[in-house]
Amino acid sequence: MEKRKNDLRFKKTKQTILAAMISLLEEKNFEKITIKDICERAEISRSGFYLHYLDKYDLVESYQKELLDKRVNSFVHLPKNNQEEQLEDSLNFLKHDGKILSLLISKNGSPEIREKIRLILEENARQNIIPHIDLANKSEMTDKYLAVFMSHAIIGCLQTWTDTGQKESPKEIVNFLLQILKIKFV
Repeated sequence: MEKRKNDLRFKKTKQTILAAMISLLEEKNFEKITIKDICERAEISRSGFYLHYLDKYDLVESYQKELLDKRVNSFVHLPKNNQEEQLEDSLNFLKHDGKILSLLISKNGSPEIREKIRLILEENARQNIIPHIDLANKSEMTDKYLAVFMSHAIIGCLQTWTDTGQKESPKEIVNFLLQILKIKFV
């Protein structure tokens, strides 16, 4: 099997399947996409699809794992103390390399996958952002709800950005998000 994964035809078929999924997600809801749709768009047989994936959920899981591995490797080159640069780099990654992930967050995406991504964002906020926020009455409860609030806000912004064609640059989105964090309510 390992030999097959390095086969150029095997790789090209996987790329074709991913391109078909991207194309279909731009047109219709993830839940309505069938294996038949993917195979027709990719111009491959069903057995060709099943040689690579168990179903469309396995396709998405496999894609997310590869994307996460690639993403972790790209973070190695970023300065750890520049959160603004990390956010912008993440949005650039989502816009260019993470097309399926971006579309899975969109209105045509999968609610289950969107929730899974939101939970990842919530955990990231809990570990990497909230410890740096100075609240007057900080407690476990405030940390919990702040992480939930931030994850929903970010996933909502990402969904709107994707649904409207990602017209704003990643830098503009980051600047907007940073402005929101500075808002003081009276």
